[in-house]
Amino acid sequence: MGETPDNSPLFTSLAGAAQYHYDVVDSLARYLGTESRGLVSRFGAFPERRVVARPSDYLKETDRRSSLAILTSIEAAFLRDYRHRSHRHGPKDDLSKAFRAIRKSGKAGARPDLDPDLLDAWAEHASGARSLIGDLRSAFKYRHWLAHGRHWTPNLRHDYDFEKLYRLADAVFNALPLFGLDGI
Repeated sequence: MGETPDNSPLFTSLAGAAQYHYDVVDSLARYLGTESRGLVSRFGAFPERRVVARPSDYLKETDRRSSLAILTSIEAAFLRDYRHRSHRHGPKDDLSKAFRAIRKSGKAGARPDLDPDLLDAWAEHASGARSLIGDLRSAFKYRHWLAHGRHWTPNLRHDYDFEKLYRLADAVFNALPLFGLDGI
């Protein structure tokens, strides 16, 4: 089996990321189940109330890590699309023209902000994208909270978990004509 570069994603599809998530959740549930010797050996010195809470804490953290992976995959897809569309020899549609204007402005340069730069352009120039873009903006507030230390209480439109974010990613990847999604 060939090796992948260190910077390439472990999974190249949403389905692969989901399968990994469910395998880890199942493994943790078995390892930390009440019949597991691992539970006693790992947490036997803790007070009983903490031992009981640990499996739930581990599963919640796993959900958050998998959620972050899904959100970073979405962000990467938008950035790849931007690089393709903003190239001077790229497509000539209105969204691509907006991306080239962002690049030429120097404000965002070669590395624009996903929000507002790219998401604003998508909401304005892609038919039917406005609602999905609103959902993405809210989800990326969750991503920001996850990625930057969780030291505040986020003000989110929804509660997020892996399942909800997986469905959002699937909807985005099916509804928006993002360039280069064949690897997702």
